[in-house]
Parts: sequence; C-alpha cells; structure tokens
Amino acid sequence: MVKKHIEEIQLALSKRQESSAIILTSEQNRRYMTNISTTSGYIIITPENKYFFTDSRYIEMAKKAAGEFYTVELYPNKQEAKNYYSKILKKENIKNILFEENYIYFKTKKQFDDLFGGFELHESGNLIENMRKIKDDTEIENIIKAQNITDKAFDYILKVINSDLKTIKETDIAAELEYFMKKSGAEKASFDIIAVSGKKSSYPHGKPEPKKLSKGFLVMDFGAVYNGYCSDMTRTVCIGKPSKKMLEVYDIVKSAQIAALEAVKAGIEGVNIDKIARGIIKSAGYDKNFGHGLGHSLGLEIHENPSIPFSENSEAEQAKMILEENTVITIEPGIYIENEFGVRIEDLVVIKKGGCLNLTKSKKDFIEI
Repeated sequence: MVKKHIEEIQLALSKRQESSAIILTSEQNRRYMTNISTTSGYIIITPENKYFFTDSRYIEMAKKAAGEFYTVELYPNKQEAKNYYSKILKKENIKNILFEENYIYFKTKKQFDDLFGGFELHESGNLIENMRKIKDDTEIENIIKAQNITDKAFDYILKVINSDLKTIKETDIAAELEYFMKKSGAEKASFDIIAVSGKKSSYPHGKPEPKKLSKGFLVMDFGAVYNGYCSDMTRTVCIGKPSKKMLEVYDIVKSAQIAALEAVKAGIEGVNIDKIARGIIKSAGYDKNFGHGLGHSLGLEIHENPSIPFSENSEAEQAKMILEENTVITIEPGIYIENEFGVRIEDLVVIKKGGCLNLTKSKKDFIEI
C-alpha cells in the first residue's frame, strides 16, 4: 500500500511542467504515506526520492516500519535545515514545492517561506486528499473491522442500558461504548461519542451530560478506529413508551434512509441521493427539520471528501460530485424537532457498481427500552 501511494505521488510530480516536490506535514497524510502514526514528522517526496524526517521519539520505529520505502532521518538542526533541504532538492533541480493547503496554518506557511527560500511554494491542489477518496482493499478491510467493533458495541450498550435503566447516565453510555470498543480491538473512538436523550435528542451533535436518561428518544452516534481507519453509525432507541408522532417520525427517517441506500451506486450524482432521502422527509412535512448533509466520506479522518451535497444547492460546483466505486460514505438522514425530540439513523457503506456494500449490520427496527 505504501509503495503504491508513493508511486502515485511521484508519477503526479513527474507530470508537472516544472520539476516539483511535495512536503507533507499533516498526521493523517503522513500515516497514509507511511502506514505508521506519529505526532511529529514530515515527508518530502520528489520525482526520484522520498524522505521521512522525525524526532528522537519516533526515529527507531520509523526506520523499522518505513525504512524500506524512505530515507528516514532525524530533523536537521535549525541552523543547518535551510541549507540541508536546499541541497537535497537542488540535486533534482526542483523548482516548486507543493504544500498541504488544507492543513497548513498561516504561521507554518511563513516558516516554509523562509525555510525554502529560493523555491516557489504552491498549494498541492488536494493531491493526497484526492487519492484518499477511493479506498483500496486494505483500507476497506480496516474500515470493515472498525465497523464490526461498532456494531458489537451497539449490542453491548443495549444490554447495559436494559440492566441499569434507572440509574445510567448519558455520560455512562459514552464511556461504556468507548471502553467496550477499546476492549474489542479499537485504538480509540472515531470522535467524541454522542449520547443524548429526551428533548436533547433534537440536538444533532449534542453532548452527553452526567444526568439520568430522559424518557423519549435516545440518539447514539459513535464509531471506532481500527489500524487508523474510522467507522461511524447512529442508532435511535426509545426510553419508555413512544407517542404516535414519535413512531411516525421514526418511520419517516427509516424510510428515507432505506430509499437512499437502495439508490446509491457508483456513477450516480450525490445530489440525486440527497434528493431521494430529503424528498421523503419533505413530503412528510419535515423538510425544515433536516438541516445537515445526508452523508460524508471517512477513512483516516472521520470527515473526508466527498460529502453528499444538498439537493437545494444543485447549482453549486459540489453538486456535480459523482459517487465513485470504493468510496466509503455514511447515509444518515434525520429529523430534529426543537424542544421535542430527534431521530437519526446512520449506516456506513462502500459504493459499488450497481449498488453498495452496507457495512453496518445493526438492525434499525424500532427499539423500545
């Protein structure tokens, strides 16, 4: 996987009009290009060479794990750095250096301007991020394993809630989910777990509080990280007896999600998938209660491009996005009624020709606890 990624970058660099190199500083892109995780380091790739610089905390690990593919070295000291980089770049007559515009702070850009004086610095045009959109077999397998852990965590948390319904708190649910996922092989949770109940279920990204569960809907949005890759799912269950309106809204969201899942496939415009799900919600009179996107891609980060564009913004450039095979995306419609309740159902799918592979195995039948 690492060798293939390097070759793709070097091919792209070799096709540029002027001899160019790329510097990668983001933790996510470093992992994509090395398959190891470090909080410090950067990569320089030229059409002919590739270098991985880091500090003493990671140098031994980096040499063992990435030395086959990179020249792995400690950072040069500040006094020598400018001349050192200039020397290795001038060997190949490099003119331009590409940087990650999505991850670089203004302060870092100014440092680069000084460090690489004499070279032209240009935005990379999402070079690595565009590569990351389409997942290879190894990446998909990692995401499948992450999602399998997440599905098991849902089964586990239902048992925990049932056994301790009178005293369990929202924060307990978040803690139990993370604990179970780590015990089951996850590195960590994909993001801060959402577990909100009662009227707070209408907060799409509400934070769990140290309070007992309120009657009504309980929305749980969570995911695991396995070998660097994220999963993501949402399930909504009911604490106590539901009202007729709650049952109706749940069924609308479920119908919208199933319709989108049945329609999604490689080659279709993302906006058309949104139109199907949002149209069902709109026809039921709840169009103003579904304010977020239908879904997003994920991988080494919980939110990656592409995201499914809003059908209302069909004139926007993003609306022309075509879903490609082996893109991994969420399908997560929701309805949120202020000061009453909210419902969201989210599955994780791999886009395929003629349909999708749904990685989420947890049932979405109405669950009353």
